[in-house]
Amino acid sequence: MSEFTKLLKSGSTSSKRRFSAYSVALVCSVCLLMLIVSHRLVSSTALDRAPFLDISRTFQSWSSNEVDSENNYTLEIEEVVDEQRRLIAEEMLDYPYPAGRYNVSARSLDELVQDMGGTPIRSLIITTWRSGSTFLGDVLNSHPGNYYHYEPLLDYDIVQIRGEPFASGAIRNLRNLLKCNYTNMDHYLNYGKEHVWLFNHNTRLWDQCQQHPSLCWLPEFLNPFCRLFPFQSMKVVRLRLSLIEELLEDPSLGVRVVLLVRDPRGTLQSRKHRDWCPGNPDCFEPVRLCTDLVADYSAAVRLTMKYPHRFRAVRYEDLSVEPHKGVQDLFQFFGLDFHPNIQLFLDTHTKVNVGGVSSTYRNSKSAPFHWRQDLTYSEVHAIQRACAPAMHYWGYRRAANSSHQKDFNPLGEFSLS
Repeated sequence: MSEFTKLLKSGSTSSKRRFSAYSVALVCSVCLLMLIVSHRLVSSTALDRAPFLDISRTFQSWSSNEVDSENNYTLEIEEVVDEQRRLIAEEMLDYPYPAGRYNVSARSLDELVQDMGGTPIRSLIITTWRSGSTFLGDVLNSHPGNYYHYEPLLDYDIVQIRGEPFASGAIRNLRNLLKCNYTNMDHYLNYGKEHVWLFNHNTRLWDQCQQHPSLCWLPEFLNPFCRLFPFQSMKVVRLRLSLIEELLEDPSLGVRVVLLVRDPRGTLQSRKHRDWCPGNPDCFEPVRLCTDLVADYSAAVRLTMKYPHRFRAVRYEDLSVEPHKGVQDLFQFFGLDFHPNIQLFLDTHTKVNVGGVSSTYRNSKSAPFHWRQDLTYSEVHAIQRACAPAMHYWGYRRAANSSHQKDFNPLGEFSLS
């Protein structure tokens, strides 16, 4: 046997021995691993399932908390609505319902409450900025059981809406609010969260918002809350009169509309004191203001003929010179009682000047005519030149010179017939 053959056999025998050793080690390792796995599987029911049980319990807890939160929120809404229903009933005690007067048939509270299947009396003021609407809006809101939609187009910014692209959306928003439907009013409500005066003029709503701030901007609360009120008022300063006809045509609303007009010289003098007006053409340019006054006059002539019992035009100056008589006439037109609350409001708000430029405490006989002292004749002359047709239609006399301007009576006659 050669030396090479001996070495090969020797190597083969050594390799077999090493292979046998490796095989034994591998088998032992597998057996040990199986024992460990078997042990862990047996104990897994006690150990490994615990985290999954904890997660399950967490989800159940979250679900339970959400249900509890929703139940609490629903309960809070129901409690506030019930409380307000009671407050309205107290306000309306001994109220003299129209019962056929003013072309309004209602004889009881239920007939005026949407929540009870009734139709509220809806009063709408159309005007423009700084034309006396804050005063008249607050007069209406002093009436018992009133829900006040204050400038519902505030989120459109400093613009006048005369047509598309904004007209359809604006009219849709007004109709939704008058029907107490806040469900698709997200832009309006989100704007209000940052500009609370959208709601705080609505004193009955704002009282509840102060006590229940988590509910204030929620449609789920606002819809049933609004539907409790027998009277709704709204003042709009960003929409021209011709577009309002669509609301007058809606028999389900039965809305009554007043166009409130002011001398453009007084309007522009008042706007000078507002930092949001200069730089915005729809607010600061006399030509635009007076073009709107002419268009409103044309629409007013048409609407007076078509809706004699549901449309009226009033000058702010006439209302201010004789506030008790003017407001009483307007309330009869709206189908509202000249309630002692109204008389108290007029007695306390029309005799002295208190507060800033947005205050409604005014000496009403002098407030509309401040422009005669505050504007130079040069300013007055420029406005009169731009506004000659509007002033003619609405019965405003021209100032002849600076001395005449200081003490003349700017009110003439106007007619819509």
